[in-house]
Amino acid sequence: MDSAGEQPRQENTERRPRQRGWLIGGAVVAGLMVLTVGALVLVVALGTGERDRSGPAAAPPTYQEEYVSGEGPDKVAVIPVVGLISPAESNVSGTVPLSTPDGLRNALRQAAEDDAVVGVLLEVNSPGGGVTASDQMHRLIEDFKSSSDKPVVVSLGTTAASGGYYIATAADDIVTEPTALTGSLGAIIQLPDLSGTADKVGFEQEVIKSGEFKDMGSSFRDLSPEEREIFESIVDESYDRFVQVIVEGRNLSEQRVREVADGRVYTGEQAVELDLADELGGLEEAAEITRQKADVEEATVVRYTRPPGLSGLLRLFLEPQEPSTLQLLEATGLHLKGEPLYLYLPGT
Repeated sequence: MDSAGEQPRQENTERRPRQRGWLIGGAVVAGLMVLTVGALVLVVALGTGERDRSGPAAAPPTYQEEYVSGEGPDKVAVIPVVGLISPAESNVSGTVPLSTPDGLRNALRQAAEDDAVVGVLLEVNSPGGGVTASDQMHRLIEDFKSSSDKPVVVSLGTTAASGGYYIATAADDIVTEPTALTGSLGAIIQLPDLSGTADKVGFEQEVIKSGEFKDMGSSFRDLSPEEREIFESIVDESYDRFVQVIVEGRNLSEQRVREVADGRVYTGEQAVELDLADELGGLEEAAEITRQKADVEEATVVRYTRPPGLSGLLRLFLEPQEPSTLQLLEATGLHLKGEPLYLYLPGT
């Protein structure tokens, strides 16, 4: 009878640690869920607060001013255009890159509305990028010049080629480092051919399409002559547009531009000799030229920067990462979209 009475007590003793473990695990999971939901609510609240300060529309980002050189109440605003030129895609990191049309638009708006800014200096260090994004940024610079009556000078950095040079042609002056790489004037479409790899691994693709050319550019078969002609017409049209902005921006004849716009890159020194740039020099010389064009005796040179705030850091933490394969392709310069690019691609 005693043993029968003791057994239930032993079972209860064994169950308690298990129950306690479940309770602790449940509390941890609940806590993590609360933290995640709280972070999401905070991001939304911070974003809503930013919009509320300027009314129903979202306010353009305000760039901080980093001191570079000089002195005086008048300012030369340096706007860095660094990296690939790309469209303003959805980005939850809270920052808009200045190498996108939206980023450049916001920076130029700030420079236009600041009466102390007497001129803009674009610091270009970009191999180029998308045709449409490059063309949009080129037009933004032209619109800024005509609406603000403030000079725009470009400083070409280590690599400022293709789309990076395309946007530079809208400036009043182009200053380049003698050793800079520029040029690569023209357009390109990349169409990777994976048909050989697909055959080796036994991969087959069935395509159901509404028209003959709906899948043109497919990576799993060769281009037909008709498809090649279509893609070549797109490249030719983009190339003609590139030639025209150089003709208008650099005041050169179309024949002369087509002679030098064969896709090759030039050093900064060669670019000056070919009238693709005006002077040799770095950022300091470019800032001085901007000051002179603004017709002021002295100016403080500031660079526009915008580090992410708290909401940006939280968004960056929660932002889903691209698959490593896509990151590797992008890092090596491979583009699978089949779109025309103003892009300098060494070895292509």
